[in-house]
Amino acid sequence: MYRIIFIAIFIFGAFGIFSSTPAQAIELPNYAQGGNLKTTATTKGRVITETISLIVAILAIIGIIIGAGWFGVGQPEKGKVWCLGGVVALLIGGSAYGIAAMVA
Repeated sequence: MYRIIFIAIFIFGAFGIFSSTPAQAIELPNYAQGGNLKTTATTKGRVITETISLIVAILAIIGIIIGAGWFGVGQPEKGKVWCLGGVVALLIGGSAYGIAAMVA
């Protein structure tokens, strides 16, 4: 008995009979409604680039702060490694952002 009920729910669910959203309520993306696909892609690409650059910059600054902490504790070798890593991360992140901004 339970097997038949399960199969019926599965079949009706597969055909969308139990769907709570009618087809008319589905909104298409802007470019599918006659918008400009290139502008939409460029905008989304710029947002992704800025987000990744922000994350890299925050992590680089955290690395520099950790390096400064190692210097303060009295372990200059670890401090040099962390500070150098943070500066290199800032340079790479800034270069990647500059290149992506030029291309987009």
